[in-house]
Amino acid sequence: MSTIERTVAKMLAQQQIRRRTALKAGLALGGVAGLQGAASVLMPGRALAQDIGISTMRSTSKSWLWAAEDFATGGGYFAEAGVTVESNASGRGVNVPALIGGAVDVVLGTPDQSIRAQIQNQPVKLIAATVDKYASNVVVNAEILAERGVDESSPVADKVEAMRGLRMGTTGPGAAPDSLLRYLFSTGNINPDTDVELVTIQGGGSAILAAVEQGVIDGFCLSSPTSDVSNQQFGTAYLFNMATNPPPALENYFYIGCAVLDEAIQERRSDLVAYVKGLTLALRAINDQPDVFREWARGWFDSLDDQLFDVAFANNSRIYTTSPVPTEAQFELNKQFVNIGFQTLGEPALPEDFSFQDACDPSIAEEAVASLN
Repeated sequence: MSTIERTVAKMLAQQQIRRRTALKAGLALGGVAGLQGAASVLMPGRALAQDIGISTMRSTSKSWLWAAEDFATGGGYFAEAGVTVESNASGRGVNVPALIGGAVDVVLGTPDQSIRAQIQNQPVKLIAATVDKYASNVVVNAEILAERGVDESSPVADKVEAMRGLRMGTTGPGAAPDSLLRYLFSTGNINPDTDVELVTIQGGGSAILAAVEQGVIDGFCLSSPTSDVSNQQFGTAYLFNMATNPPPALENYFYIGCAVLDEAIQERRSDLVAYVKGLTLALRAINDQPDVFREWARGWFDSLDDQLFDVAFANNSRIYTTSPVPTEAQFELNKQFVNIGFQTLGEPALPEDFSFQDACDPSIAEEAVASLN
């Protein structure tokens, strides 16, 4: 085990101790109230309820990437659509296996994760989109960037080259941050196995920030607010703010969507339509009533100070799609992106006949949108 791996393992062990302590403290309160109290510490965004209509999973508890679902809950849009949603966070980058195993009904994540399962003949479909910017940001130690003469406004090629030789944190191979870094490296002739060190860190934003603070990594790829907190408190700076200044090829990119099993589309169609209807109502409010979304978000991201929240909201309020219906044009870009990732991992390219219909079933979102028009 390398020094980096031992340090990260130690950090994660410490986090587990804190989580167990929080659970014991919550249970000490007694009964259901105690369990709910513990859950609020362990997994913010998860609402325990006796009657659950749809259970979902994402990689981290709070992020602007998942905020459309959280806003749909907190803003009452799921209730208006007639569905109750339980949101869960795994602390891991790839969660499609939990879907295949029947642990949850919906997984929120990137299309490339679903595509990996689909080409292995797993019965998974993407039914809706929520984010159309590749909003996993790349931050690097600000002193390193100054030494290398680059900043966020530098040409893409110069910014990619600035990562050569660095230790970059990700949530693991196949996860969105790892895939973005590999894509960027491919544009600059950087070998991700020899020219940089990709460090897998599980445990969400808190583990990533601990790794930055302890000097285990030089930078990382993860979404806001983790990237914003790191810049404010731990001496990093944006190299790629993907919400406001992405590479041109990723300007309109199907980034976060909802994956389900084929069986669920057949057997729980009305529940899924209601779920996407709630998401659609939330997405419309985000885009048409930004003040309403901002008021909710200020309470949801309560750990951010006012200055940091203002920066994060200005950037991230613009990452959400106006329609949840997946499009074939976006899927073609997903295929190109996935093939680049596969190439850097030494995996075979996608089958040439792998189609939009193999990956997506837009009929759920189409029905949900039609019910609101």
